[in-house]
Amino acid sequence: MQNLSIGAVSKLTAIPPHTLRKWESRHGIATPIRTDTGRRVYTDEHIEVLKLVKVLVERRHALAQLSGLSVDELRELANLHETSATAAVPSASIALIGPTICHLLIANSSIKIRDGQTVSQTTQIPEHCDTLILERDTLPADIVDSIVTWAEEGQRVLVVYRHAPRRVIAALESNGIECIAGPITDELLTSKLSFATEDETEHPPARFGTEELARIAALTPGITCECPNHIAKLLLDISSFEQYSQDCVDTDPKERALHQALSNISAQARQLFEDALVAVATADGLRLNQDA
Repeated sequence: MQNLSIGAVSKLTAIPPHTLRKWESRHGIATPIRTDTGRRVYTDEHIEVLKLVKVLVERRHALAQLSGLSVDELRELANLHETSATAAVPSASIALIGPTICHLLIANSSIKIRDGQTVSQTTQIPEHCDTLILERDTLPADIVDSIVTWAEEGQRVLVVYRHAPRRVIAALESNGIECIAGPITDELLTSKLSFATEDETEHPPARFGTEELARIAALTPGITCECPNHIAKLLLDISSFEQYSQDCVDTDPKERALHQALSNISAQARQLFEDALVAVATADGLRLNQDA
């Protein structure tokens, strides 16, 4: 099958004509043959290249990296994904940019940047974040082009929008950009990001029991600042909140991810204050009974 029009190729590959032209002009991907009248015609190999590129873009490969590969190299790269049983791993660092989404996932430690500005062409995109979540009410052409450019730099990009034509959404998705119709909730965003490791995090058990912390909180310390007492009281509160958050994980499935994140943060804080308690107790000559 040869000499197919751009419209036919678009239907065969599920790639919008607008995107086909962009891939051609910007990256030289599947550059078609031109007839005497300037009409684009595509061959079987063009179609295979386009299908492979589409699959690889959805696997978060950058178009700039794919543009120089032969059809055999594209096949080999696509086969790697088929033969590798790679589990979905959440991004280590996430940027939330937008007036509403910047307030989501407030307890999640993976969120490194929160920016309440409305995304525009002049928005400075952080390079050190693995995942960009961008919020726009509408998606005009200039913003779409900017978002595609940002995605080509290798970062995972999710776009939260309120109103946009289906062709615009299709163009973004064909470039490996995930689109979510707003408004968005913590639960929906959590499911999109797959914070699997939040549930699997294991923390050391508490080093001090409740009775031991209560004993230290009531002691008269040798150092005038009474740091051992204050730290012991803080540890009582933190340990209690850690347990409370863990209980909420099981009793409130709708907000499971939020409460798991709170439990993890509480456990991290507990470990830091346990170290602090050991340090001040050593300085004050206090004897501590550690459970672990």
